[in-house]
Amino acid sequence: MNRSFEIYSDCQDIIKRLKEIDKDYFVVYNLNRKTFELHNRAQEEGTFCLTLPFDTLDERTIDLTLRTQSFKRDELIKELDAENERLEKTRKRNILNEMEARLYES
Repeated sequence: MNRSFEIYSDCQDIIKRLKEIDKDYFVVYNLNRKTFELHNRAQEEGTFCLTLPFDTLDERTIDLTLRTQSFKRDELIKELDAENERLEKTRKRNILNEMEARLYES
């Protein structure tokens, strides 16, 4: 059974600031997972947007929300692609270094 409740206010006005970004945003605290979740009432296929990876509601919540909004999708995909490319280059370089070290050992 999923137990959760909506958060209507907080001491840093994060909920209020989220509603300034989008009036349909709301935050739920999931008691089972002990996490905050961002939801949007205007979404057609369920309200869930994302699980907030923070123990408290603070400025990071606003930053993450702004960063992951759907209209920024293309920018976010480019960032992810660039990071994946960087990781792939690092992985290949590490493999080559390991092979080179084994050749010197033989």
